[in-house]
Amino acid sequence: MIRIPRWLVGVLGILFASFHAGLGFSTLNEARDKDVALIALIIYLASIYATILLYRGVRLPISQAILNLAAAALVPILVNTYLEPAEMSSYSTWYVMGIASLMAATAIRQQRIIAWAGTVILFIQVIAWAGIEDGIQTGLLGALMLVFASHAISVGLARAYKETMEFNKQALEIELQQTANSVASEVRRSRLESALIGAMPMLETIRAQHGHLDEKQKFEAKLLEASLRDEIRGRALMNTQIRTAVRNARKRGVEVTVLDEGGLDDTPQLNKQAILRNVAEAIDGVAEGRVTLRAPEGESWRVTLVATRPGIATPDVWLKF
Repeated sequence: MIRIPRWLVGVLGILFASFHAGLGFSTLNEARDKDVALIALIIYLASIYATILLYRGVRLPISQAILNLAAAALVPILVNTYLEPAEMSSYSTWYVMGIASLMAATAIRQQRIIAWAGTVILFIQVIAWAGIEDGIQTGLLGALMLVFASHAISVGLARAYKETMEFNKQALEIELQQTANSVASEVRRSRLESALIGAMPMLETIRAQHGHLDEKQKFEAKLLEASLRDEIRGRALMNTQIRTAVRNARKRGVEVTVLDEGGLDDTPQLNKQAILRNVAEAIDGVAEGRVTLRAPEGESWRVTLVATRPGIATPDVWLKF
């Protein structure tokens, strides 16, 4: 996409606006009241220069737009006070295209309603002063076409700005998601490294004894295997309290399954710690059977804890946090 510098657009706008002012200055000798003619030119130039050069952003402040509307009403009155329709030349009605340029700039800077209001005021004043036939010859049709084209450009700019903001928002969301995924991966890697470091003594024992372990060692190996599985599948559910509670439950013969499906991803840290503290206390109260700890995604709750026993139809514990 070709990008046009704003300064270049401003320079072109100033040159176009100054052209109409130049036509006005060239007709000063024809004016019966040069002071009034100069005031009209100054009002026009001040309004259009401010509209083009001042203010950051695309949208023109409402205060400047209202000043432009006032200029659209005042400049024709000032010029028409010293100009007779029968005496007008090609350049003496410079203000028609001048005010049209001012309204076009106002429309482009997202004040379309005010721009059309000023254009209607200009149209009415010229027709009331010169009549329809002579009024059309002042360039009114060209003025209307200029404002209409600027209106279309304004709508296109507004749509492009909206689409650009939506694109930037999507790009930011993607970047944040990638960062979150990267952080989550780093956290999981760190947890697995810590778990593997803790598992090294048992792995060394297994290697040294060629897998011939006594019953106590076999039980410890099963606890180690289960804890490694918890670190992989449990993710945000795993903290020191949960690890301790789960290990103690398994020592009591309780079968424990831990599965994080993303339910805690958007939970504030303080709330998450409170939930996991309550979960750990609930696990400590289970003496036998099976415990399933899940963090489901897309539910109104964050974590579920279910404790069941074989042959018992209803759960001993069924908690939602």
